[in-house]
Amino acid sequence: MDEKERFLGHLRKVHLRFSRFYARVLAQAGISLPQYALLNELAHAESMPMTEVSGRLHITKPAVTHLVDRLEKAGLLKRVPYPKDRRVYLVEIQPRGRQLVREAQEKALNIFLKTLAQFSNEERKIMGRFYELLAQVIDDILAKNGGKS
Repeated sequence: MDEKERFLGHLRKVHLRFSRFYARVLAQAGISLPQYALLNELAHAESMPMTEVSGRLHITKPAVTHLVDRLEKAGLLKRVPYPKDRRVYLVEIQPRGRQLVREAQEKALNIFLKTLAQFSNEERKIMGRFYELLAQVIDDILAKNGGKS
């Protein structure tokens, strides 16, 4: 097996395990992965118009409405009128939503930290740079062609 195949095998295993990990963590919190993705965006932006949520998550506006309805009902976010245009609503994360995101991220961070502790400082710097570049490449692909590689 060549290096590319080994890398793909490891990537596949990690992806599946993180999917199961997040499914378990989010199920305990009573939310879905798309709902978490929305809360995670809001945890960093405070509030944003629903159309912007649609663009950031690459989902339709009706899908955003459905997510917002469920999260608002759970008290994790709320709709607020946009001061500059009364036809537009902002979605704003609530303290319970922010806490849920923080707890999920802490659980994932603990996995990363436990793993990173097994590497030297120089290796950790290289991995940090790798993830920085990986995020940039993914952002560029999404911006250029809607996620089609």
